[in-house]
Amino acid sequence: MRRSVSIGTRWTLRYTAALLVTVSIFAAYTYSQVERRTERDAELHLELQVKEIVDAIRDSWPTAPSVIDIIDRNIAIAESDLRLGVQIFDPKGRVLLKRGSLAHQDLGLSGKLRDRGGGRVSYEADFGGKYRYLVMEMPADNCFVQGALYTRRFVRNARTVRDIYLYSLPILLLLTAVLGSLLARGSLRPIKEINRTARRITGTHLDETIPTTGNRDELDDLAHTLNDMIASIRASVRRMQRFSANAAHELRTPLNAMRSRIDVTLEKQREPEEYRRILGEMAEEVESLSNSVHAMMRLAQSEAGLQPEQRVPVEISSLLGEVVEFFQPLASDAGVRLSLQPADPVTVPGDPSWLHQLFANLLHNAVKYTPGGGRIDVAITPAEAWVEVIVSDTGVGIDPEQASRVFEPFHRVAGRREAPGVGLGLPLAREIARAHGGEIVLESAPGSGSSFTVKLPTVSADA
Repeated sequence: MRRSVSIGTRWTLRYTAALLVTVSIFAAYTYSQVERRTERDAELHLELQVKEIVDAIRDSWPTAPSVIDIIDRNIAIAESDLRLGVQIFDPKGRVLLKRGSLAHQDLGLSGKLRDRGGGRVSYEADFGGKYRYLVMEMPADNCFVQGALYTRRFVRNARTVRDIYLYSLPILLLLTAVLGSLLARGSLRPIKEINRTARRITGTHLDETIPTTGNRDELDDLAHTLNDMIASIRASVRRMQRFSANAAHELRTPLNAMRSRIDVTLEKQREPEEYRRILGEMAEEVESLSNSVHAMMRLAQSEAGLQPEQRVPVEISSLLGEVVEFFQPLASDAGVRLSLQPADPVTVPGDPSWLHQLFANLLHNAVKYTPGGGRIDVAITPAEAWVEVIVSDTGVGIDPEQASRVFEPFHRVAGRREAPGVGLGLPLAREIARAHGGEIVLESAPGSGSSFTVKLPTVSADA
């Protein structure tokens, strides 16, 4: 597979392109301003020359010796590269006098001054040279004065500024490419470190953490996000390892017992009735083992989360009514009073079968550990964007030191290990609640009963 251009190279090219565009725009603007300024300087210089001649004509005749002396003097003292030229025309446009660069030019009066009716006009004319001439016409007493100025000096000044930018641009681009490459490498160094650290992280090596620069910038945010993700994966892997170890232990014990029972049964010949009895007992053990495996599978599914297509509106009051109705006979047989407090309809988004399993596990646990004459109450408390379902009993309660571990898979509270079950009911209930965006909180004390509060959102987290 062909390797694409690296991020550092792309950033360097972008820096260089950005400088090229910026310098080009700035150079174009500067050149236009310098060109405009040099044009104004040329006009001002020529205007001063023509105006001095116009002022001289007002005091005498256009071809008087004093006027001619002023014209010749101005042409003489003007720098040679300006090539100052002067023509004087009578009111009919006939030439009265030619001096300087206009002495051998038949330019003539443009007529623009007559059309304007006064003031002055200026324009450019081409006399066949490399650069054009700036021509200015101004009215005087009974005549018109025309002056011409070679624009080479002024055009060159503007082009010098342009050439400076053109000649310096490759150097600027080269320096930008070098500096951009250094800056890109420095900026990407944390990303390379993140990449190296991420490559070292595997399922059996999750203790690595992504280093941060301490600058509190976007790269630090990325590092913190990845560290949080790694911590979550680390916790999930460790939870899975514990679950696998506990599951293997819980399954190995009944399987070893069944294998020993089979070996003992096959050691000698027995009566058909005894074989039938032993097979019936083993069938009960297989059923119990099957229930344990099913509970493990449900727990694993719930830890994987709830899929969007599983979410449907579930009316909690009706669902709890069905669960309570199912456990009423079991509670009655145990001498326990089970009641559901009436409440207004509340709908939550979720999987009906999973939610049914959640509350069934809580009620089954309550009935199991509530002695005869006790009471189990189920209450619904709606709140803004949430609903709380409280399952409280007057059972034996749980020691505070044990209360924090009742949601761990396969954990059995001391003093309750003789009760049927494998310790997956409460962990499964909590994972189902979490899959729905909620949580379960336990409040309990020995001899005072237990209270499980299930908090579920009434609005989907995906909404």
